[in-house]
Amino acid sequence: MFLLAMMVLGLSGCERLTELANQAKLNGRAIGAACRHSGRALEDCFQRNVRVSKADIFAGWKEMNEYMTKNKLDVITPPPDQPPKGPVTSVEIGGGTEPADEAASETSSTPVTEKPAAATTAAGA
Repeated sequence: MFLLAMMVLGLSGCERLTELANQAKLNGRAIGAACRHSGRALEDCFQRNVRVSKADIFAGWKEMNEYMTKNKLDVITPPPDQPPKGPVTSVEIGGGTEPADEAASETSSTPVTEKPAAATTAAGA
């Protein structure tokens, strides 16, 4: 019985892993399609998205190219890129960027001192 329960738990984890892999593939295709729709070269798209599979980006770019050719759609030029406000410490897929000075202040080990509860209520009254 225990072995059966462990197998069921293990197989449910496999489904989640497959789902995450498919999501990454779909994200790559969406990035490629967006690059083609905005008129960016395929090589520029690869350089901008180094963590994404080149095959997935190419598949999305190619699909959008065929779609745009078939429907005679024009390229939508994106707004110009804005330079980053400071050095970037990390870039996460699906997340934003953190400037280096903010990331350093968040990870500093400065102890936090709190006022006693009695002092706060007396000052507020």
